[in-house]
Amino acid sequence: MPRAARTTGALVVAGALAALAACGSGGGKAAGHTVSPSAASPSAEGSRVVAFEDTYAYEDGLKVKVTRPTAFKPSVTSLGHKPENSPIAFMVTLTNDTKQTFEVSGVLIRVKAGEKGDPTEQIFDTARGVGNPLTGSLPPGKSDTATFAFDVPAANTGKVDVEVRPDFGVKYNSVHWTGSAR
Repeated sequence: MPRAARTTGALVVAGALAALAACGSGGGKAAGHTVSPSAASPSAEGSRVVAFEDTYAYEDGLKVKVTRPTAFKPSVTSLGHKPENSPIAFMVTLTNDTKQTFEVSGVLIRVKAGEKGDPTEQIFDTARGVGNPLTGSLPPGKSDTATFAFDVPAANTGKVDVEVRPDFGVKYNSVHWTGSAR
């Protein structure tokens, strides 16, 4: 069963399984391939930038994939959505190909949108299965997939930056998946 973790402020995580249509493009690279730390483009703060649908593989074998964001329709009981915004959803898959159990409760996700990188609001929607805390651990050889929803100003859906930090930045650097949510 999918699980999600969240923190307050701009760093929040919520999860549940969902089907999303996805197909990304990455600056001349074929969508949906695995990117190593040396092949990913560095960002200003030293983290890595890859395209939606690409899987980022850390040197020890932990892998993270983010699907291309698509439109999300929150229920009337959701929290974090304003009617003037355009909610988006995407799936994150963690695959533990390391030799050690991975603690998933340390995964942090932040979404920024638009040219200025404006922060967005996490959407919690239990009616749609978004908002369950991610807890527990992921044994070697196992994967876990969760769906995340964020509220993006309508004018900013053309440029979305999904940052995933697997363990609060203790061992793993952040990776950014970037592209359009239109």
